[in-house]
Amino acid sequence: MEQEIEFRRAFEQVTVAACEDLFSRYGVTVRRADEKEDPLSPEFFLCSVIGFTGRDVRGTLVLALTEELSGLSNPIVGTNAKVTTDRVIHRDWVGELSNQLLGQIKIDLLRRGVEIYVNLPAVLQGQHLAPLPRRQLKPLKFALANGAAAVWIELETREGFKIESAPGTDESPAPGDTLLFD
Repeated sequence: MEQEIEFRRAFEQVTVAACEDLFSRYGVTVRRADEKEDPLSPEFFLCSVIGFTGRDVRGTLVLALTEELSGLSNPIVGTNAKVTTDRVIHRDWVGELSNQLLGQIKIDLLRRGVEIYVNLPAVLQGQHLAPLPRRQLKPLKFALANGAAAVWIELETREGFKIESAPGTDESPAPGDTLLFD
């Protein structure tokens, strides 16, 4: 049980860094909200659900965004008024962001000796969406002036599994690098 808690904490740290980095690559600065803040409003959300599995761990990542954050981070939308209300573009973008987020998490986990395989994302739209985990689960909340994001992570680990520390040298691939396997 202690190893699972340790892995959950490490996974949370990796996810926070990956989320902040992901949005910064699209020119949007998000910051993790502290426990007392509640940037999640009852506004319309787009949610992407993406599963992952590996020898030692499996789980689900849910990324939820307000339309404002989806529009600010989407290079297609930008300031183009014609597409800012196109729900298909927002839906596709949230799916792509969740895929990139979990891809970045996957790279960091590889540095720690954890290999995962990622499924395709499914995108939902509606109001007041939140996962119903098997255990009580609080989201990682991110805030900015115009919008919010939340990431829920449900994890299960193999009994006895222990995560390695991140190595000091960074020989792992960066997001966007091409990898070739024999």
